Amino acid sequence: MLNTWRISWRNIIDNKKRFCLTLLAIILGTSFVTAMLVADKTTNDVFDYYEQMYVGNADYWVLSDEHTYPEEMIAPIQNDPIVTNTLEALDKHAFFELEGDRSINERAVRITGVSDQNSPLLKLPVIEGELDNQGLVVPKNVANLLGVGVGDTVRLANMGEAQVSAIIEYTQLLASPSNWESAESSSFRIMAPLDLLREWTGNDHDISYMRFQVQGDGTDLFQSLQQQFRDTDVFIQPVVADDLQSNDIGGLYTFFYLIAALSMFISGFIVFNMIYTSVIERRKEFAIMKSLGYTQRAVSKLVLMEMLLLSLLGTVIGVPLGIWLGDEFMDVLLGVFEFDMVYTLNWQLPALTAIIIGVLFPIAFSLFPIYYAGKTSILLTLKSETETKHSSKRLWQRAVVGAVLLCLGFFDHPAAYIAIIAGVILLFPMLLLGLNKLLNPILKQLFQYPGIMAANHISQQLNRNANTAAILAIGISVILLLGAVIKSAPEGFENDIRNTYGGDLKITSEAPWSEEDRAKLLSYKEITAVEPFTEATPITWETMSGESRQFSVLAVSEEGPALFADPDEKGLLKQLKLNPSMLLGERAFKEWGGQIGEHIQMNTLNGRQSFEVVGVVQTSHYSGYVAFMDESHLQHEFGWTNSFDLLLTAEQEAYNTIREQIWSEFGGQLSKVQTVEDEIRSTTSAVSGCYVVYDDRISEYWHCKYVGDEYNGTDNGDWDDACTWLH
Repeated sequence: MLNTWRISWRNIIDNKKRFCLTLLAIILGTSFVTAMLVADKTTNDVFDYYEQMYVGNADYWVLSDEHTYPEEMIAPIQNDPIVTNTLEALDKHAFFELEGDRSINERAVRITGVSDQNSPLLKLPVIEGELDNQGLVVPKNVANLLGVGVGDTVRLANMGEAQVSAIIEYTQLLASPSNWESAESSSFRIMAPLDLLREWTGNDHDISYMRFQVQGDGTDLFQSLQQQFRDTDVFIQPVVADDLQSNDIGGLYTFFYLIAALSMFISGFIVFNMIYTSVIERRKEFAIMKSLGYTQRAVSKLVLMEMLLLSLLGTVIGVPLGIWLGDEFMDVLLGVFEFDMVYTLNWQLPALTAIIIGVLFPIAFSLFPIYYAGKTSILLTLKSETETKHSSKRLWQRAVVGAVLLCLGFFDHPAAYIAIIAGVILLFPMLLLGLNKLLNPILKQLFQYPGIMAANHISQQLNRNANTAAILAIGISVILLLGAVIKSAPEGFENDIRNTYGGDLKITSEAPWSEEDRAKLLSYKEITAVEPFTEATPITWETMSGESRQFSVLAVSEEGPALFADPDEKGLLKQLKLNPSMLLGERAFKEWGGQIGEHIQMNTLNGRQSFEVVGVVQTSHYSGYVAFMDESHLQHEFGWTNSFDLLLTAEQEAYNTIREQIWSEFGGQLSKVQTVEDEIRSTTSAVSGCYVVYDDRISEYWHCKYVGDEYNGTDNGDWDDACTWLH
């Protein structure tokens, strides 16, 4: 047996150039598969880590559709025997006192006061200092911009001053701009002890939110609190670790698998051509072996052993190389974020999977040459035929099958792409013959005898040349496809955003906007319309398989701004108005898993309810992970009456003037001013160049999903700042 392996090894290294090229193809295919599997698993772990880091073992939230609510309302919860931990928080917007010429909007900061900085329901990754419940907790990027360290004093206009007690790494709760340009439209975030913030604000009895942990599932307590808070501004929701509204990483995973499959496909074709060529050249050898008593199975087994040696060697080199490439890819991928995301490379299971794939895929692509080697005819080979004769009948059969597969590509199904690729490969010999006849006179004219030889060689080795040309064509077409997508996607995103944004500017407040505020804004000569943007958030719901999810429900009306696009938009709005029902964005509809006409289960402010889904629509809000309900029904069914966002209509030339006016007049309650141009630039720049991040898009990545004022609706516009390069 050992001699057989030695013979196989000597056979594969006999032609060193072919051996090196085949081995290189296996190494590249295996390494890219490994790298993408490692990146897939690690990226998923990163998002899960930051998701779970925020959740911090909390089971439920107590929130309000006002900015704050009296702390006495949650006193029974704190005294309930099944409640193990609680965390109270109060949010307040203020302004830094800074040296130099910084505008008021650049100095905006949201202070979150918490009852216990060391609470198990709050995870703060400390870089320097300690959580002493005495001083300020400042994110690293904010400390760098302000030029402060532990022990330094931070001053806040019209409030007070305090020392920095801890500097932390990125956390969702305190996601902040990392440069002054981003600070123009988004405020900084820092944390203070709750008692200190109350002393500064004089608000001794209110909180913005509370979250708590219970023994068991706490269902009975949850249901009793729902009843208790009914018809009030306070509501309770389960804490659900669902980040789909703030990111769409499904497209990223698709990209990973596309690259892995493409690299394996190209490598496999190279291996196939190399082994097939080797088998063709060794037909006389196989014929002699069979004449000496070797069976068909023995010959095929010998070639199989050669391929097994090649695949093992390629896998041994390719998997470690792929792990290194995966690590480098993660560095580049996470480098897109303005904050430093930490990760632990998850390579064990991907490496094991890659070893299995690396060993099997070269053999799978070589099965036909292996079988062909065993079927070698002794008499046919002894005739010393040098040309490969092709049956015109078989060639036409292949062409017909290829044409049928191409026709299947017109069906709207993912398998259609595979049919198109297979059809093109099967048709390539005919295409190559036609091209050869077309170019034959030109080759003769330009290259004389070498041109004639080249044209003849194409016909003699038709299948091999066609397969080589096909794999090159597929590789080039995929590259062109990706380039076309990157080139055309920004324009598509821009159209979607403009059609569904609902206005020209969106302004977000700490407290609900009043009619007086709207009238004051409408008095600006640059503003022609002011529309409320009502959003019930967070709303937890269930998929058809019973899994818990959460998203926002946006209010729509026939007279209101256009927040979604659909050919039957007016009909859908009328249908929503008739009875309490829902429209789902495309991603939400896909995640839900039901059909139009079925009912979706939701935990509303008035308890658990069921709503009919009457349609699925396209929207740029939260990348389609959102629901829509008629404004009147939203107020009645959800008890949500306030708007923390306003959509303004104005001329583009006046954006800067309006921004300055709004920050100057409403700065005490304002948390964000975003224009539709900001949203377009941040989205399109993310697609055209992942390293370009505009308007603090990434540092807002998780922001509004987890913070009390975002949950209260006061900063929920930051959901739109999700990293859409992941789309």
